[in-house]
Amino acid sequence: MLLREQAQQIGKGNYQPNPELFTGAPEDIILLNGDLNILALEMRERDRLQLALTHEVHHRVKNNLQIVTSLLSMQASKIADPLGRAALGQTRARMGALALIHRMLYEQTDDSTQGQIDIARLMNELCAQLRLMHHDATHVDFSCAADAHSVPLDSTVPLILFAVEAVTNAYRHAFPEGRAGKLTMQFGVVDGHAQLRVTDDGIGHDATGDFTSMGRQLMNAFAHQLGGKLEIVSAPETGTIISLTYPVGATA
Repeated sequence: MLLREQAQQIGKGNYQPNPELFTGAPEDIILLNGDLNILALEMRERDRLQLALTHEVHHRVKNNLQIVTSLLSMQASKIADPLGRAALGQTRARMGALALIHRMLYEQTDDSTQGQIDIARLMNELCAQLRLMHHDATHVDFSCAADAHSVPLDSTVPLILFAVEAVTNAYRHAFPEGRAGKLTMQFGVVDGHAQLRVTDDGIGHDATGDFTSMGRQLMNAFAHQLGGKLEIVSAPETGTIISLTYPVGATA
């Protein structure tokens, strides 16, 4: 019975080796216990090395993405055409969001949260990053709110890239010629479904006529990857509401 429990605990990864467990038992049992203790220690060391490698990978990816982001910023500063400069800025925002995810994963020290992201912290840091990117748009009041929730990495990436598209598109199109307005991003989880809403009170647009735009295509792709639904409601002079709803835990 003790050997069976010992093997089960090793399989779960939470076995504590105890050389004295079978003191006085037959020699074969003592030898088998010794082999299981060695196996438990080897598995623990393997897990430690795997965790260290994962941290290193996130660190390297984060650094590489930050380098790419810096290069894009340098290139954008040399482009005179506003449309070309805006396109590079959009790409820089996407790279910056990915770098943010990998930085947070690298900084996590709790083994039980590996592969999970604190979405409230991520959203707040993403908002700060997007505000800095659009620091010249002082006429736009951008605010964020997010429920505390752990999100798997597989769904975090399309979720955050969706948010980047929605927010940067609003900055670019909703408030032309210095028009003042409010832009909000909210994330919550209700009844097993997550919802991301990006709302602005800008000039609005015909939401039925922009299916071929790159931003719309990307948002549709990210929503599909999450197994979710994209909805856009907009009207002239009343603003735009972009919402993404998907089942919690959905992955590509």
